[in-house]
Amino acid sequence: MPDDTVHRQHKAMVHSHPQLLSEGFNEVVFADSLYRLLPYLERLSEARTADLGLDGCDGLGDLLLVRSVFRPEIVPLWRWKPGSNVASGDRVGEIRLRQMYLTLALRQDVDSEGDIGFDVMVPCPHDDECTGRAWVPAYSVTCLFRALNGDLDDDEDIVCTVHGSTADDIDREANDHVLQALHETAGSL
Repeated sequence: MPDDTVHRQHKAMVHSHPQLLSEGFNEVVFADSLYRLLPYLERLSEARTADLGLDGCDGLGDLLLVRSVFRPEIVPLWRWKPGSNVASGDRVGEIRLRQMYLTLALRQDVDSEGDIGFDVMVPCPHDDECTGRAWVPAYSVTCLFRALNGDLDDDEDIVCTVHGSTADDIDREANDHVLQALHETAGSL
């Protein structure tokens, strides 16, 4: 907006203030003096109460965890897969948009201390022909993007139900080198 227009509007506002009072308004306030934080927090509180089901409705229920980990935008794409056995008894969900989807497992004890988390299904990093399922931790919507994009296909935290984890391979390779060195040393004695 041109400067002269802004100045003209400001001048008109200043001159209208006393006139509004004479027209019968009890009080004239400016926007910067309104208490806008209170209604803002009230709306957020009402939304949270509804999400938790504390307002008498169902709330998000078992989707509350999904929303808190992966963002609210994921909730409409999420479907739990009751009866699925792809995750060794853990609860399975799917994020689907038309033909593209990701399969996730809700892990109830990710660190043997009772913490909850999600794993996303990825291809086996050991064998392209593997019929097992490979899982990698998914901590955020960024992990979901990276999994779908193939960026997690060689992640060090992948665990295949047939081949084990990548870390197991590294341990096996290290053990093989130690055993080979011991064998060579014993052979030369």
